[in-house]
Amino acid sequence: MSMQFTRIHQKTLYQGFFRVHAHRLRHDCFDGGEMEVIRENMERGDAVAVLLYDPARDEVLLIEQFRIGAAMRCADSQGEAWLTEIVAGMIDGDENPEQCALRECIEEAGYAPRKLQSLGWFFSSPGGCSERLFLYLAEVDAATPCTPGGGVAGEHEDIRSLWVSRKQALNWVASGRICSAAPMLALLLAFQERTHLHAVSPATD
Repeated sequence: MSMQFTRIHQKTLYQGFFRVHAHRLRHDCFDGGEMEVIRENMERGDAVAVLLYDPARDEVLLIEQFRIGAAMRCADSQGEAWLTEIVAGMIDGDENPEQCALRECIEEAGYAPRKLQSLGWFFSSPGGCSERLFLYLAEVDAATPCTPGGGVAGEHEDIRSLWVSRKQALNWVASGRICSAAPMLALLLAFQERTHLHAVSPATD
């Protein structure tokens, strides 16, 4: 069965670094009928995330930085506002995802990849955001950075990078230290044939 939807009206609710629109639309239902609804969507463009990997050392580069979303959700636990992630950034209007990935590797990590492999893409939060995130695995030599990295000062980035073993990074996924989608998916997709994770019970108060 081919499902269809029709846009009826769009209203801008907020215009800043991101945009929020309210959409009135009509869409098909699985029972054969249709439904008219209003849904709010945050439009922030698309982004990339890149896992840098040195195969000779079997190590990956992770970065740490302050994240407003984590800070607001974990306000009573100050340290949890700094997440362990991978290189990532928004795609500029004149870039394709691969060009953005190469630029972000240099800006945030200080490395120019010698090989870039696509790991696919996903919607970051499709219930209320149209962003797509493109994942890459970048092969680099950890001993030969091309710039200091650390982010772009004009964009108020404050980034610390660290090289850890592939095994340690996967252990951090299993333990919950790495707790955002892009690094979790990139690590699991890049090393899925060598990944054996055990379920971790949710933390309780």
